[in-house]
Amino acid sequence: MPPAIPVTDIPARHGGTAVMPTAAIESPSSPELRRPGRFTFALSAAVLAFSLMQTLVVPALPTIGRDLGASSLGTGWILTAFLLAGAVFSPVVGNLGDRFGHRRVMLTAMLVFAAATLVAAFAPNLGVLLGARVVQGVSTATFPLALALTRSMLTGKRLAAAFGWIPGMIGLGAGLALVVGGVIVDALSWRWIFAIGAILILVSAAMVVAWVPRGAKPAATGSTDWPGILLLAGGLVGVLLAVSQGGAWGWTSPWTLGVGAAGILLLIALVLVEVRTAAPVVDVRTFRHGPIALVSLLTVVVGFVPYVFYVALPLLMQAPAATGYGHGMSVTASALAMLPSAVLVFVGGRLTPALVARLGGGGTAVISAAVMGVGAAALAIWPTTPWAVIVGFAVLGLGNGIGYAICAQLVVSVSPSHEVGAATGLNGVVRTIGSAAAAPVVSAMLTAGAVAGSDPALAFSLAFWVAAGASLVGALVSVALIVRAR
Repeated sequence: MPPAIPVTDIPARHGGTAVMPTAAIESPSSPELRRPGRFTFALSAAVLAFSLMQTLVVPALPTIGRDLGASSLGTGWILTAFLLAGAVFSPVVGNLGDRFGHRRVMLTAMLVFAAATLVAAFAPNLGVLLGARVVQGVSTATFPLALALTRSMLTGKRLAAAFGWIPGMIGLGAGLALVVGGVIVDALSWRWIFAIGAILILVSAAMVVAWVPRGAKPAATGSTDWPGILLLAGGLVGVLLAVSQGGAWGWTSPWTLGVGAAGILLLIALVLVEVRTAAPVVDVRTFRHGPIALVSLLTVVVGFVPYVFYVALPLLMQAPAATGYGHGMSVTASALAMLPSAVLVFVGGRLTPALVARLGGGGTAVISAAVMGVGAAALAIWPTTPWAVIVGFAVLGLGNGIGYAICAQLVVSVSPSHEVGAATGLNGVVRTIGSAAAAPVVSAMLTAGAVAGSDPALAFSLAFWVAAGASLVGALVSVALIVRAR
């Protein structure tokens, strides 16, 4: 993905016009950093390792479910557990980085990540695998830690380049993992996904040790926001548990309503507590700048939409043709069918600067949401037609690649310069929440369709229409950004 650039159609407020002040952009890189190219490569590799592990399991989910005797709901949590834990771990570990040193905390997190990945490789049952996936969520913090190290070590053109490549690893890794994971499962077994992943994590950690300097001693002090951490974790678990289990418990059952309401109340309490906390784990005060709220909602959409298909498409394409709706593909074939989308995610990021130059940030965001919506609608209309699924998912990937890039640029452009760090961290949390919400929603819809005894293809189609509707919301939010800027 290319370097971050200012968003031209949203006016600057409070000095938040670019990634770094002009003076910093014009100055040379840190004298302590002799090989900035290796520095950026090492941090990119660390973020890529985390991004790969998010979706590397996706093509293998049906196989893992059958091997461990898990239900579709339980299998969906193999993906959701990682994302949910990441939404909590990211700001917590980022806070520890501010206090104890970003490099030190990143390396610690990566070693924990590698250990949990090895446990997952040998997991004897679903419970152990889910526990390992929760611990793996600590890797989500590598992204904000990498950005913090980049801001402290690089300036000028090298800073701009790093701010392009490091965020780009999230979309690139997620797309590549869909293909690589399928090939590994068919050629070896699903356990090798985690074994190979652990090797990649350790290699990237070695590069961080060799090429990322320790930097200055952190100046930040203070205590960890434990009330905020507990409220964030409890609120997210409550809401997502209600969504994922609603089909099994009954959508109007006391359990569903009670757990969901408890989650919402805890998130409301989180907001009330964080606005009064000096060093909050999630700085919700950044929402007082109107555009940040809109960009955050757009980011939820960009996180949610692709994960609907990451969860549903392997199930659809690997189902036997005799079912009347399945494509009868092997794991490798289904992974290769997703390859065009992975390529176009990267292409979308590369196209974003040209789109911003012509249409501005808000206009580019509209294009992103519209293209995702077209791809999702095509999948919803023709879910049983293999070529239509491949083309529709590829189109969706193009829109999603633009979405990853423009959300990162928008959040920097509309934030006051002294709040860019907090706004970027919050944006990462809301993106992860959007992604985490997809698996329970899809699993609940497919389970409800099976219980009702309706055509299974219809359940997939409805899930894809939900993604198309979310894309429409993203387009409307993008229009609101344009209107606000005028």
